[in-house]
Amino acid sequence: MNIFQQFAKSLYSPETIAKFRFQKIGKTIGYVFFLMLIVTIPPSIIFGMTLNSFFDSAENFVEDLPEFEIQNGVLSTPDNETYIDDTGELVFIVDAAGNVDRSELAQYTNVVALYETEVVANFGGTSEQVRYQEFGANLTSDEIQGFASSIIGLSPLFIGVFIIGIYLFTTALKFIGVSFLALIGLLLKKNVADQLAYRQLWRLAAYAVTLPTVVFAIIDLIVPQLPFSFGLYWIVAIVMMNLALKAVPKPKQPSVDPIETGNPS
Repeated sequence: MNIFQQFAKSLYSPETIAKFRFQKIGKTIGYVFFLMLIVTIPPSIIFGMTLNSFFDSAENFVEDLPEFEIQNGVLSTPDNETYIDDTGELVFIVDAAGNVDRSELAQYTNVVALYETEVVANFGGTSEQVRYQEFGANLTSDEIQGFASSIIGLSPLFIGVFIIGIYLFTTALKFIGVSFLALIGLLLKKNVADQLAYRQLWRLAAYAVTLPTVVFAIIDLIVPQLPFSFGLYWIVAIVMMNLALKAVPKPKQPSVDPIETGNPS
């Protein structure tokens, strides 16, 4: 039975899961990696598209920056005009002349304003002010655009590394979950399949988590942060583990030869 057949059968057949108890451990470990790859692909695609959209927006934002420079802690612009970009969720203001009063920033939910000697940021009603002299460096809009372009150019690499990191992290958590379910199996096996060792329970647990892993991965895409999803996951996993244990055949009892009796000679 190939790995795709194992995946399909593990979704609904505890009897088939029970047959995997003698499988090589390497194949079982490979199955866990395969399972997590399957459930990670859809959210990774969505996450990648979201990040890509963010980088596109950042690129457009940087390209539209007005020309300015910060020298010796003082902001200056060629025409000394006020620039306001309020087309996105973040409002960006360059105001070396001080035409926009700081009290006016309260009307924006998220705003960053560059004034003559300081930058003022207001996010969700919380305001922060930092003087340019604290940066300890001179800066121009061209340098910002060049740096941003370099970062945006590496965005495919960032997205790829982040997705791989998420996959490895969630897979590590799944191995921990499988090991814990196998420990629960030590309690469940009593009077059902008491002959099984922990290594065999671990194999069963690796396949028993298939159904809850797939189901709740789909639910997370439709209804993020479903209440009690963690508890429901473990209920389904334990039920599948218990059904798989019940499907394990009982060990055969050794046969006893009948005692032949005869009349004394």
